[in-house]
Amino acid sequence: MKKTLFVALFSFLIISSVFLLIGHVFNIQFLMFSFYKETEYGFESGGSVIPFIIGFIGSFAIGKYHEKKELLK
Repeated sequence: MKKTLFVALFSFLIISSVFLLIGHVFNIQFLMFSFYKETEYGFESGGSVIPFIIGFIGSFAIGKYHEKKELLK
């Protein structure tokens, strides 16, 4: 169980990082996430959460696959 959680968390970090990197390298707005600081009202953040959603879906699928694979052993 702990191993499946580690695999899912690691895959989430890798998938999200790859999509964020692609967004920044190729300047694709819907794959970028950045912070903008405002001096008068605090700070605002802007960007897309699509890489995190894709990472979550991918990590869920990879976690389920790993769990199923471990049960068959």
